[in-house]
Amino acid sequence: MNAQHRIIDVNINRLTEGLRVVEEVVRFEIEDGKLLALIRRIRNRLTRTIKNYRKALIPFRQSKTDLGRSDRFDKLKRQDLSDVLFANLKRAQESARVLEEILKIGDAKMAAFFKAIRFSLYDIEKSIAIKITSQKIK
Repeated sequence: MNAQHRIIDVNINRLTEGLRVVEEVVRFEIEDGKLLALIRRIRNRLTRTIKNYRKALIPFRQSKTDLGRSDRFDKLKRQDLSDVLFANLKRAQESARVLEEILKIGDAKMAAFFKAIRFSLYDIEKSIAIKITSQKIK
């Protein structure tokens, strides 16, 4: 069970961190109020929903000995804010998928919640891609 707790912990952190980066790039680079509001609603709903999970998982955290801590696991380079944005959207989507799968073991309701988050992020990614493409064309 310890591994399951650690997987949930790291992916909750990854998901919330990724969403925060996406929010900031949309806020300051894309400057789209509707997209920003949508991302904030998702992030705020997520924060409220996982509040108790987060607290319960901290004792299982082993960040000092985590094999994924090394810089060699993050070799992707970013060329611009668009790279940062889409890398963090993917990070958030992947984390939502991991949470969905792991939570299918014992919490179907939370698994469904993360599935819904994942599909919302796919829609946001599409909206952002369309917005960026239209901005470049103009």
